[in-house]
Amino acid sequence: MPVPNSQENMSRCVCGSCPSYLEGDSGFFCSLGKSQKSLEKKGCICNTCGNWEEVGLSAGYYCAEGRAE
Repeated sequence: MPVPNSQENMSRCVCGSCPSYLEGDSGFFCSLGKSQKSLEKKGCICNTCGNWEEVGLSAGYYCAEGRAE
């Protein structure tokens, strides 16, 4: 299910705390789409995000794979 691009949803984003996150990246990948940077998968914390349960997400690594559909 798509994650609406809203301030409320963005405020729940945990991308900045993820081991795969690259400093200076946009974050909020489940809504905005994958990173434009070349990143290495070092672990995924998508399932700890408030949007995970609220929106009903079931995947991870949105930073590498693209936004939730």
